Amino acid sequence: MSIETSRMLGARAPSAAIEVHTTRVSTWVLCDNEVHVWRILLNQNSAETLQLERVLSPDEREKAERFHFDKHRNQFVQARAALRFILSEYLQVDPQTLEFSYGPQGKPALANGCGDKSLRFNLSRREGLALIAVTCGREIGVDLEFVSADLPVFEIAETTFSEAELGALRNLPEDLRVAGFFNCWTRKEAYVKARGEGLSFPLKQFDVSLTPGAAAHLIHVRNNPDEVDRWTLQEISVGDSYVAALAVEGTNLNVTCRDWDWSK
Repeated sequence: MSIETSRMLGARAPSAAIEVHTTRVSTWVLCDNEVHVWRILLNQNSAETLQLERVLSPDEREKAERFHFDKHRNQFVQARAALRFILSEYLQVDPQTLEFSYGPQGKPALANGCGDKSLRFNLSRREGLALIAVTCGREIGVDLEFVSADLPVFEIAETTFSEAELGALRNLPEDLRVAGFFNCWTRKEAYVKARGEGLSFPLKQFDVSLTPGAAAHLIHVRNNPDEVDRWTLQEISVGDSYVAALAVEGTNLNVTCRDWDWSK
């Protein structure tokens, strides 16, 4: 059984966090204004993971072998296999035939001649869970983080957050600061991933919202104020102990969250 929820998103009136609710997936078609976010539980055993590895490319299998711990290796294999299965459903091709190219900062895309080049996607993986965001004809980024309550949030924030974000974080009640930190971090990560620049884009050069319970949005990008109207930021509620965010080029988007069913 797959599960989903959907909501229209607009840059001027961002919605609250999108959650995942139960319903059956009826289509793999993506309309122009649609975004699908897939939640994948990386819970397959070693034997199942070995089977999944067969759909990966030689370079993906080589990368998997570089992980020191089996747990991390297996979760990498499962996430990449799920990406191939999901994209192959949209494109109606064999998952093993998919080929990927990588941007200067490592952002993956479908290689030329491989399926529908207008299909865009992004993947994030943390501690037994992965998110894969898919859309058409627009840039997209997703970030997922596992919440660590003992993280030195201000030590990290002082090197990566803007002055406005630091001020907003300091003004939060103490019991909300960890949540505020992860809100900020995931939104910034999703945005730079969507741009395809990763951490080469200075994180202090733009501001995002971070207050827990308030809507996610891009507030300001220095030297490029038009960016605020170009992007939609959205918090995605994917389960306890995780924080996730989505950044999508455009507005008035219909975002649907679904669970991947390994038994398909």
